[in-house]
Amino acid sequence: MKYDPTLPWRSLMGGGFNDYVGPVMFAQVGEGDYRFALQLEDRHMNSTGVAHGGLMMTVADAGIGTSAFTAAGEKPVATIDFECDFIAPGKNGQMLHGQAKVVRKAREFLFMQGDLYADTRHVLRASGIWVIRAGGGKA
Repeated sequence: MKYDPTLPWRSLMGGGFNDYVGPVMFAQVGEGDYRFALQLEDRHMNSTGVAHGGLMMTVADAGIGTSAFTAAGEKPVATIDFECDFIAPGKNGQMLHGQAKVVRKAREFLFMQGDLYADTRHVLRASGIWVIRAGGGKA
């Protein structure tokens, strides 16, 4: 998948952990079509010179989680299960970007899937469950 810089990107920054990682960007392209991205920098690399696995998981969780929040009608959500498979490394300077989709929506849960790419190379696939929280809190 190719990164599209012309999408209506917005920053997920706004306090907390994501500010240290990002800015992670998010765009809703259409109904059920969600994208997320982060420009890889030197600070995102591990000791072997490739994107840290925890960073890749964080970007996937932030992007898919924001997709779940959006799909839930902007109600607060929380990750309750997250699984991923590492396929290939990301490298410094590449655009780490992905897409997410809702697999199933239940009354209180969203079952999500997502894929992450470094430029055009598929680097991670993820799936998880997000609970739609009844009351306040940030998504």
